[in-house]
Amino acid sequence: MSTTTDKEMQALRDEFSTLKSELSEVGKTVSKLTRAAGDEGRDRIRAAADQSRQQARETWGSFESEVEQRPMTSIAAALGIGFILGKLLER
Repeated sequence: MSTTTDKEMQALRDEFSTLKSELSEVGKTVSKLTRAAGDEGRDRIRAAADQSRQQARETWGSFESEVEQRPMTSIAAALGIGFILGKLLER
C-alpha cells in the first residue's frame, strides 16, 4: 500500500510542478502584454501631442498671416474683444 501512496504523492508533486511552471509562463506572458500595451499607449499619446503641436503651429501661422494682411481690421477686432471682455469682467 505504501508504494501506491508513494506513487500518488509523486504524481501530485509532478502535477504541482507542472502547474507551477505553467503559472510562471502565464505570468511572463501577462507581463509582456502589459508592457506592449503601455508602449502602444505611450506611442499614441506622443503621436497625438505631435499632431496637436503641428496644428497649433499652423493655426498660429494663419493668425499671423491674417494680422499681416489686415492690420487695421485686426486692431479693431482686438479693441472690440477687449472692450467686451472688460464689460463682462466688471460685473
